[in-house]
Amino acid sequence: MTGPGDVVVLKFGGAAFAAPDAHHLIARHVAARLHADGSGPSAGAADTPSRAVVVVSAVAGETDRLGRALRAVSPKPDRDLLAAALMTGETVNVALMTSALRDAGLAAVPLTAADTGFVGGGDPHHAELRSLDPTALASRIDPAGTVLVVPGGQAVGDDGRPVMMGRNSSDLSAIAAAIAVGAPACEIFSDSPGICTADPRLVPRARTLATVDYDTMMTMSRHGAKVLHHSAVAWARQHGVEIHCRSLLPDATVYSIVRAGRTSAAAVLVHGTGTVWAGEPDLVHAVQAVLAELGSDAVGVPEAVPVPEAVAVPEAVAAAQTVTAVGASAGGGVAHLVLADAAQDLRPRGLRHRADLRLVTTLFPDGRLRHRLVSAAEASAIARAEHDLVVPD
Repeated sequence: MTGPGDVVVLKFGGAAFAAPDAHHLIARHVAARLHADGSGPSAGAADTPSRAVVVVSAVAGETDRLGRALRAVSPKPDRDLLAAALMTGETVNVALMTSALRDAGLAAVPLTAADTGFVGGGDPHHAELRSLDPTALASRIDPAGTVLVVPGGQAVGDDGRPVMMGRNSSDLSAIAAAIAVGAPACEIFSDSPGICTADPRLVPRARTLATVDYDTMMTMSRHGAKVLHHSAVAWARQHGVEIHCRSLLPDATVYSIVRAGRTSAAAVLVHGTGTVWAGEPDLVHAVQAVLAELGSDAVGVPEAVPVPEAVAVPEAVAAAQTVTAVGASAGGGVAHLVLADAAQDLRPRGLRHRADLRLVTTLFPDGRLRHRLVSAAEASAIARAEHDLVVPD
């Protein structure tokens, strides 16, 4: 039997595997965390874990490579085939990580989506986690010294086939694993300096937030903060699992912690990977409702939000879609939808793709949000200027 503190849950994103010998570096870190014989910084501590769950993403760049390979064969692949192709990145990395852990002398067990007890539903490429069976992982975590290696972002659909829970959803798998094994916290290792007041790659003056409450983090994630998956935060809040955001090894510095409570901070968020879709307001609202049923995340932007005229887009993009100045549509108002799943095409549903736009959202300390749809080319500059206004030095 395990109790709180007996199992440590560690999630390693794609960037964690970019450096040479990264798998063995991670394996040595896991071994140090489990050994109470002087081999690690936690040695001798009363709360030293005796078991571990390691959740892995695909190696950095692999998911994009797999997507390109599939589209080279079929430019518009079916969603189930797209999911099947992309999930092989995590599946292969489970084997690589398990090999390194075994080389480090650990009893590592590679798992598949079917072994996790995670049940997903909706779109096979962007499914939502609907339930989990805690016994699936809990029954495999014994004896002491066991390390389970879990493919991030994967679950099993109602038909028993693996489904993908969207891009960047390994966080969700890690939180689900922590819930299943009763771990009080989950540790996320990434190349991000914690949870920041803006994307530091776009806004160099962004500050790291030491503590963020669950609700604030979910809002930030839904509006473009990629450091954590919003569904992962929702499950963590429901089950009281803390999220510790760490830097990559070997430093493993804890930058930010997401936990219960109420924090107050301003932030400026750019939905850099979200696709913007435009249409008549009632149609946009109806499409958003359908997407919610399918488990896809979308942010609705009210028609009152001003929108710039369409600008030129890259030739490759223009060849795939027609971009128009939506403000000129017949019949009056236009609303917008920002969809996290960039692979989903909403043109068959009657919406128009605005590839020239990005959503910039200001989060105020009192929880209010202000949306701005801006030119993609100007999004970074606008975010920097907005950050200077709302985030004190």
